[in-house]
Amino acid sequence: MVFVYTGKGRRQAQSDDASPEQKQCAKQACAIQWCLAKRDHKEHLCKAYREAWEDCCRKVRAAEEEKEST
Repeated sequence: MVFVYTGKGRRQAQSDDASPEQKQCAKQACAIQWCLAKRDHKEHLCKAYREAWEDCCRKVRAAEEEKEST
């Protein structure tokens, strides 16, 4: 069984100048890291998590573009 640390530890807060994708898709990014750690870094086993993150980033970018155009 692979141990994945999920406690707070010395986690740093996101910086204020982080991109919107980074701020709003952090949950999906963490899910990718968790999956890779649990599955011995075999990327093909975490494809669904990566696709969810990419979808989140696409949605955030589209919302930002629409916000800027108005």
